[in-house]
Amino acid sequence: MKKWILPVILCGLLALTVPPQFVAAGGSDDAPIEKSLVIIDPGHTDKLPGALGVTGKYEVAYNDNLVSMISDSLNRAGFVTILTRKPGQEITLEDRAHTANSYNALAMLSIHHDSAQLKYLESIRRNGKNAYRTRKPISGYSLFVSLKNQQFDRSFIFARLLGEELIQLGRKPTLHHAEPIPGEGRTLLDTDLGIYQYYDLVVLKQTAIPAVLLEVGVIVDPSDEAYVSRRDHQESIVNAILISLIKFRNNQQCGNITIK
Repeated sequence: MKKWILPVILCGLLALTVPPQFVAAGGSDDAPIEKSLVIIDPGHTDKLPGALGVTGKYEVAYNDNLVSMISDSLNRAGFVTILTRKPGQEITLEDRAHTANSYNALAMLSIHHDSAQLKYLESIRRNGKNAYRTRKPISGYSLFVSLKNQQFDRSFIFARLLGEELIQLGRKPTLHHAEPIPGEGRTLLDTDLGIYQYYDLVVLKQTAIPAVLLEVGVIVDPSDEAYVSRRDHQESIVNAILISLIKFRNNQQCGNITIK
């Protein structure tokens, strides 16, 4: 099991450990962080709609719905949210990173819903539409960070805080992205929390602020799709995101992070 230990103690006794080979170079602390500003990135667009779920609905619809809830919740809690795109808007991956880099925000969170490789799927018909369903259960969330992100250390801290909150909901991470098959083989940085390293994901590597991508659930799995589609579960996930951002903001207010 691969797991990089990164204990986080909020204010007072801040001692963060990141293995030296996983400390990213670069990043500027010259400009003050806008600690209440968060960039939210709704994954995909209508023209590139992402994964096709078991109900025949595309991922982009799940992403837009949850991002709307996240934005409302954060705004009510005193955060300021900026979305990289509006519903129906077409935008490139580079444009998403450019939007994030236009602000010295606390963090960027990219919201996605997951699928699996075709070898694990079967074609089905739902409401006259083609769809996919897992041959065996594949469920849970995943978190991704990039070593090429200028704020990798802080990205990792944010990912850990978010993973811990999702675990508190009774969610478990899906580990299928680590399988040694074409299209997968991602390195797990924290197996217990489901945090993966993804070097070349544009919205992570080209973003100059802490950036994390969250795969909320596996929409080709009937059970997991039903989970992430329930309003009460969505509200719990949104609240977990809010709590993790509050903790992350408190962490940043403690001063500079010490890397050992």
